[in-house]
Order: sequence, then C-alpha cells, then structure tokens
Amino acid sequence: MIYSLSQEALSKREKEVLTLYSKGLNYNQIAESLTISPATVRKHIENIYKKMKVHNKIEAIQEALKSKLIKL
Repeated sequence: MIYSLSQEALSKREKEVLTLYSKGLNYNQIAESLTISPATVRKHIENIYKKMKVHNKIEAIQEALKSKLIKL
C-alpha cells in the first residue's frame, strides 16, 4: 500500500536526493552532485523509504510524483 506523504515529511536534502535518484543517478553520482559521501546518500535513501513506507525505488518515485514532492 502506498502511503500519502505530506510536503513536510521529507527534509530538503532528502527531496534533493530523491529528485536525483528519480532521474537515474546512482549513489556515487548523487554524492558527487551534492558534495556528500555515498554512505550519506544511502542513509538518506533508507530514511526516505521509511518515511514514505515504501520498499523500493519505483514505489518511492511513484509516491513522490503522486504527492508532488518531485517533478520529472
């Protein structure tokens, strides 16, 4: 089941990570783009999944688009 997410549920950085993730960038590319470590990207993705109550990238992107958290 997809969980409805409010705009405030994700931090600004988590939204940035999710936007780049939805564009097909991998953890290393996201890390380089945001000047953070790949481990930090991994942690942000874990937190995003928990907050959104999803289990994978596809579910996260679908919910983010539905909730208007990101635009493609």
